[in-house]
Amino acid sequence: MQVVIIHPEQWNGGSDRCTVAMIRYFVGAGHRVIWLTTMIDEYWKGHKWEGVEVRDIGLKLHPGDWWSQNVALGWYLAFSNLNPDLIVIDHSASCVPLIKWRFPQTKVLFYCHFPQQLVTPSRFFLYRWYSRLIGIAEEILFEGTDVVMVNSQFTAGQFQRVMPGVSPQKVQVVYPPCDVDAIVSKAAEAVSRMDRPKNELYIFLSMNRFWPEKRLDIIVEAAGILKRRGYKFIVQLAGSVMPHIPESRIYYDLLQKMTSELDVVDIVKFVPSPTEQEKFELYRQCDSALYTPPNEHFGIVPIEALEQRRPVIVCDSGGPAETVIEDVTGNKIAKPCGEFLADAMERHMCRKEWPALDTEDGYRIQRARFDREFSYRGFCNHIEEALKEMFPDEIIPPSVARMRALA
Repeated sequence: MQVVIIHPEQWNGGSDRCTVAMIRYFVGAGHRVIWLTTMIDEYWKGHKWEGVEVRDIGLKLHPGDWWSQNVALGWYLAFSNLNPDLIVIDHSASCVPLIKWRFPQTKVLFYCHFPQQLVTPSRFFLYRWYSRLIGIAEEILFEGTDVVMVNSQFTAGQFQRVMPGVSPQKVQVVYPPCDVDAIVSKAAEAVSRMDRPKNELYIFLSMNRFWPEKRLDIIVEAAGILKRRGYKFIVQLAGSVMPHIPESRIYYDLLQKMTSELDVVDIVKFVPSPTEQEKFELYRQCDSALYTPPNEHFGIVPIEALEQRRPVIVCDSGGPAETVIEDVTGNKIAKPCGEFLADAMERHMCRKEWPALDTEDGYRIQRARFDREFSYRGFCNHIEEALKEMFPDEIIPPSVARMRALA
């Protein structure tokens, strides 16, 4: 089978890792895979894309403008020498009508990280009209898709709310995979906090992009509140600073300024753009993880924390509200507020044990849940089921990785 994947920008986020997992699945199942993109970030410069034809068409379009980028990629595909059996698209359905006109028999699988009309910023005059136009057209665009995968129950609800005309039978909830085994190959496995030396000071880890919507500022606020309450601890703010987007650097500088103003320079430590191995080393060192964005579409960090046997504090909204089990794998705060977060962090510092994560018997149950719902193996199962639905007369081979897992 010839499979074309349209993913416009390859950064270092959850949606980008989902694309990598898709590529691995189709390559592992023996298909010819062609990936069309407009940009691959420096982070992936040394990555070997084995078994896939990468066609980076190098368009200098505005970062995040997935509508025009996918239109451009759709035109490239329409006038190429490719004749795909399946086209996998994400971020924007803007290219779907063109693709269905050019390849009427080709099946289209769309992976929806969030409806584009809800992602496009509406705070500026021109963007407000742009967002409204996308909202009018988006529901019509999805009529040409055969299967729509969404990354959480929260996203499924938002999708149906803004596009009620799309058949619910098309929509499937498929959590993005937390492919830790591939990322940290040859690295140490997850270690219980009980099986490693106790930290002199309690360590909180935030692992997120430096971006205003991630609300890392409430972590700095919470650190100031807890310091005034007399607690001694460490907060590590780790994540990527996106060089192509000025807002990321501006927010990073703003957070550093906040730490000085709130007198928490001795508590809050910045770890910009850690490597994958450094990232999971930070997980092993920490006592609790923090994930502060509200209404996050999915959120891979709480899943990474679960795999690494660390409790996590999240906002009680979006994807994390359904992936974190209250008082079992972590806690949820009602809204992104420094005071609420400080209270939750205080409870974590005073709590001696999280049995579901710290004990072998407890973690065995959570690990089974992880494997079933959030692992690469579970992700492959969902793709295979979708392919059998779209290609009922064909035998769908399992991926190599899945066959090894089942052996």
